[in-house]
Amino acid sequence: MVFTSNRDGNLEIYSVRVSDKVETNLTRRAADDFAPQVSPNRSMVAFLSRSAEGVALEAMTVNGEEWRRVADGEGDYYGHRWSPDASRLAYVAESSERTSIYFNNADGTQPMPLSSIESGDVGGWSPDGASLSFAVGEGAEMGIYVRNPDGVNEDRLTETPDAAPIWSPDARRFAFISTRDGNPEVYVMNVDGSEQKRLTATDAPEYAVSWSPNGRSLLFVSERDGNPEIYVMRVDGDGEEPARLTRNEVRDGHPVWSPNGDRIAFVSYLDGDAEIFVMSADGEDQERLTNNEFEDTEPSW
Repeated sequence: MVFTSNRDGNLEIYSVRVSDKVETNLTRRAADDFAPQVSPNRSMVAFLSRSAEGVALEAMTVNGEEWRRVADGEGDYYGHRWSPDASRLAYVAESSERTSIYFNNADGTQPMPLSSIESGDVGGWSPDGASLSFAVGEGAEMGIYVRNPDGVNEDRLTETPDAAPIWSPDARRFAFISTRDGNPEVYVMNVDGSEQKRLTATDAPEYAVSWSPNGRSLLFVSERDGNPEIYVMRVDGDGEEPARLTRNEVRDGHPVWSPNGDRIAFVSYLDGDAEIFVMSADGEDQERLTNNEFEDTEPSW
């Protein structure tokens, strides 16, 4: 697993072996490096690096020995998403003039704009890597879109204030967050935009939604109990209430499924600062991976 830590006076990317908790600083430099995302083939880590010129997108091997600059220039880059075959990266490029989604090869070559529509919300790649989803949260073009980056097709699926459209592993549905009913709730719909269904209904915000690797459940964070806690729910549970996985008086967040779906990594502020924990998919067998006085955040398997 990789994560971000500020224990060295600035933000660095660390790895930790879950089996024995051995930690390694992968970046070791003066720049702030953060937001690591492990590639689907587990060979690379994409991350952001902040300098005086802005925030660039970089990638390195999982051992931190080989580096490459993926996207940089005037402004900031963020929202990076690996393609399923790890050959390309989609990301947001934000400048003083516009905010747009781009994609290019993982070695930084052939950058291309995804759409003429301005957006700062990359949903993700389809499981076959043929399409990208993105969202616009406000204005005349608000809604969820699907775009073929190698062709001309662009489909608008919703016309409501929606965000974070994530494909299901079987490519049949999207999970997403919508504020169409007044506050952020979890929704699902078919990939053609049909059968839109709200799965949560509370007065508190829900966010950070993700599919389980088997496509049967959704993981998310909810503040329905007064502070951010981690929940899981079956997508086809016929009204079944979500199961609460963390129970304490502090903030728990950033839940991430392990590749095989049997465990979940998350961040908890149990002792006043952020630490990385893991637990089984049902919330049992919780175990602390990091233990220090600094902020350890943004885990990625």
